[in-house]
This record gives sequence, structure tokens and C-alpha cells, in this order.
Amino acid sequence: MLSSDSYQLVIEKFLESLRNGTLKPNDKIYSENQLARILHIPRTQVREVYAALSLLGVLYGQQGKGTFLSGRDLSQSTNILYLMTLTDGENFQDVLAVRRILETGGAHAAAKNRTEADLAALRDLAAAIESSRDPQVLTDADTALHAHILKASGNTLLHSLFQIVMGYMARISLKHWTEVIEERPEARRLDYIRQHWDLVRAVEDGNGDALLRLLEHHFDTLEKNYGLLT
Repeated sequence: MLSSDSYQLVIEKFLESLRNGTLKPNDKIYSENQLARILHIPRTQVREVYAALSLLGVLYGQQGKGTFLSGRDLSQSTNILYLMTLTDGENFQDVLAVRRILETGGAHAAAKNRTEADLAALRDLAAAIESSRDPQVLTDADTALHAHILKASGNTLLHSLFQIVMGYMARISLKHWTEVIEERPEARRLDYIRQHWDLVRAVEDGNGDALLRLLEHHFDTLEKNYGLLT
């Protein structure tokens, strides 16, 4: 599992920039890739903190222009965010349970409201999972696919909440995909590929009941493989 210290590094970088005057309210901030390179941490961790800061109103986005710092006091959010990112083996089951609630809760709306653009994005992400053997690429595609299913629901609040949960899960997912590629039998990888394609096809068919069943099966598989089910 990746260290939660990396998340604190992102917050501290903003605080340092505010203190020395290089970053002011309403200034455009680093892109995820830029900050990941500066801090030498995975981009997925930067993305999680950016999502959390956006929900707290510390950051805001402008279409086609990037992400900007709002006028709120970032230091007041530091401890909250640090506590939020202390996800470890003891509360992983709770986080996975929240993820299950969010995803299954949005299943019928996703199947009903999905657009052709949503379907194209989901197919591309499933294809990336099928073709790659890079754990980081697999983690990013896996995370994005599940997030896009909820985006297709049309419920922006549900999608935003899900992005934070998936940020926590991404740390564990990276470890999991590394094991799948390096240590697990090929059948395990093929099963995950099939499950993700099945999810995409259920959305494509507009079948909310099937999507719900497939998501439940997917979570049962995850819990079993993480040793949470006996």
C-alpha cells in the first residue's frame, strides 16, 4: 500500500506556495502530471487530493482552462484531508462497503441515462484493461471505468463522492493489479477482464438489473480475493 505521507506532501506544497507568495487565490495550480513529477509520487494520489479539495471548495475548475485555487483557507482543510486519506487494512472493508453502496446505488440510473459518449469511453477503458500489463495503467483504467459508470448516471454529486472513495481504493488497487500481473495465475487476470467487459455491456444494453447483479458479483470477487470473505 502506498504511504499516506504522499497525500500530505500535496497539501504541504500548496501551503508552501501560499506562504512564499508564488500561489495566490484564484491562481491556476499545477496539473496532476506536473505536481506528480515535482513531488515524485503517483499521479493517482495527486488526483485524489485534487478531488477532495474540489469538494471542499478549496479548488475549482474552469472548462478548458484548468484548475484554480479558491479564496478559502487551505490550512483549515489540511487536517481533515490528512485524516481522510489514512486508509489502511483495518478500514479497507468499510471503504469497499461504501464503494459498493455508491456503485450499486447508481447502477439503474447509469444504464438508463448513459450516452454514446459514455459508452465510447467505457469501451476504451475496458480495452485498456484487456491490453495492458502495466499495473499503473491497469489501476488508472480500472478506476476510471468504475467512475465513468457513475458519471453516466447523471448524478454529479454521486460521481464526486465516488471519486474520493476511488482515490483511496486506487492505492490498494495498484498493489492488487501488481499481484495479478506478477504473481497470480493468468486465469485471474482474464476473469477481471471479462468482468469489466460484462459491466460495459450491461450499461450498453441499458439493463440496470443486470448491471446491479454484475457489480454485486464484482465486489464479492474483490472481497474474496482480499480475504474479506471466507
